Amino acid sequence: MGNFISTAEKVRLPDDCTIGYIIEGLLEVKMQHSDLFHSHLENLQRLAADSVLKQVTLSYGGPENRRNVVSIRGAFSLEQDPTRFKSVHCVLYPDTSWCPTQKPLSPLT
Repeated sequence: MGNFISTAEKVRLPDDCTIGYIIEGLLEVKMQHSDLFHSHLENLQRLAADSVLKQVTLSYGGPENRRNVVSIRGAFSLEQDPTRFKSVHCVLYPDTSWCPTQKPLSPLT
């Protein structure tokens, strides 16, 4: 009914922050912190390669900001997959037609 959009416009926050505002501010329910959700503002290179597939969300600001790119060695070169999300996808869904034979995840060097 447009209530979410009008709330987001009213508080002038992005969608994820608006959800937090509704839950904690309006519904007065305390949220629990989790290290499994990630913002494009984080340095995703700090994530250990063996923890990447355990995350709930990964985000990035784009390949021009290398701090926001997961540091894993994938089936694709850095030129083919500068964000590493194609490589993560192929680990999660190896039967995808465009995924090459997958090697195990390891730190990007």
